[in-house]
Amino acid sequence: MIRTASQAFHALGFFWARQCALADSEPYSVDDLPSLDASEEEKNMGWRRWAAKEIQQRALLGHYLVDGLISRMSGEIPSVRHAANQLSLPSTEVVFEARNADEWLSVMHSQERNLTQYSFRKITNSLFNHQPAGHVPSMPGNLSAFSLRVILEGLQSLVSDCDSDDVALVGVPSKFELRRALAQIYEKISASPRISEPERLENFLRWHTICLDACKDSSLLCRSVCFRYGVTQNVCPGRDTNKPELDLVSWANTEDARRALLHAVAIQEIVEQLPRGRAHVIHIPSSLFASATVYCVFSLAGLTTVNLPSSVDWQSVLSSGYESVPIIGNSDSSCASETRRYIRGELSSLFGSVGTAGNLLYELNSMQKLFRCLSSQWGIAYDMEDIIDQWMSLCH
Repeated sequence: MIRTASQAFHALGFFWARQCALADSEPYSVDDLPSLDASEEEKNMGWRRWAAKEIQQRALLGHYLVDGLISRMSGEIPSVRHAANQLSLPSTEVVFEARNADEWLSVMHSQERNLTQYSFRKITNSLFNHQPAGHVPSMPGNLSAFSLRVILEGLQSLVSDCDSDDVALVGVPSKFELRRALAQIYEKISASPRISEPERLENFLRWHTICLDACKDSSLLCRSVCFRYGVTQNVCPGRDTNKPELDLVSWANTEDARRALLHAVAIQEIVEQLPRGRAHVIHIPSSLFASATVYCVFSLAGLTTVNLPSSVDWQSVLSSGYESVPIIGNSDSSCASETRRYIRGELSSLFGSVGTAGNLLYELNSMQKLFRCLSSQWGIAYDMEDIIDQWMSLCH
C-alpha cells in the first residue's frame, strides 16, 4: 500500500513544479559572478544565490531519476517525457561541494562557463541526430556522473516505449537507434575524467540494466515466470492481460536472450565490486533483480551451465545483428570476434574449448546473499529475496 501510494503521488511533484514554474527559471548566468577581488559579503551573497538555483535544479533532476525507477518497476509509462527535459546541465561535483565562497568562485571562473548552454533535451536529440564531421557537438566532452544518470533515464523511457514485438510507437527511435545511443553513452561513461571509480561503476550498472531491458523487459520476464509457476510476487505489478504468454524456453535460445545474459552477468559483477558504502544507490535492488530474473529464465529453460566469452566487447554486443550498419567504432579484435560468436550461439557448440563456463544456479545462490545485505537499506530487497528463493526451488 505504501509503495502504491508513493507511486500515485509521485507525479504530483512534476505538477507542482510546472505550477510554480520551477523549470522555467533562468539558469545562473556567469555574468552574475562576483569578481575574485569582491568583498566577502558580495561573494557570499553570490554563492547563496547560485546554490539556491543549483539545489532547485538538482531536486527536479532527482525527480526525473525517481520517475524512471518507478515507471520501470511498476510497468507504467513515465510521468513526464524525459526526452523533452529542457533543464540545463547541473554543475560539476567539484563546484557543488565547494566549502566556501572563495573556493566556489575560483572553480566557477575556471571551468563552469559553458554548461548552461547544454540542455538534456539537446543532448538527447544529439544522440539520435548524427551530424556530418565538423558539426559543433551538442554535448560537452566531460559529463558529470549526475548528468549521465539523468541522460540514462531519458534513454530508459525511450526503451520502455518499444514493445516486445520490436514495434516502436510513432516518433520513438528504433531499437537500432537506441543501441547506437547507448553505445555513445557507454563511451562517455568510460572516458569522462570527472567521474570517480565508484560513480563510474554505478553509471555502468544503470547502463547495463537499460541494455538488458532493451533486449527484453525484465518486469515482463518476472511476471511471466511467476504466472506460469504460480509464484506470488508484488515486486513487478501489471498483468499484461493483452499479451500472449511468453515462451521462456524459446526466448532463452535467442540472440537477445544471450545479450541479456551478458548484461545480467555484468550487473552482478558490478554490484559485487561496489564499496559497501554505496549500497544506498537507488538502482541496485532493481538492477540485481533484473539480473536474477534472466538467470532464472535460462535455468528453467535447461541452460543452467552456459559458456560465456572470456572477455566481452560491449560495442559488439550492441552492434551484433547490425554489422552492415556500424554503430560506432566496431573493433576487429579477438575479443569482439568471440563476443559476436557468442551472440550468434556459436560458443555453445565449442563448449570447454573457448570462453568461460558459468553455473547460473550457483550465481542465483550468491545473489540471495547480496539481497540479504541490501535488505538493511532497501525493504523491497526482502520481497526480491523471497521470490528468488522460490525460483531456485523450481530450478532444482
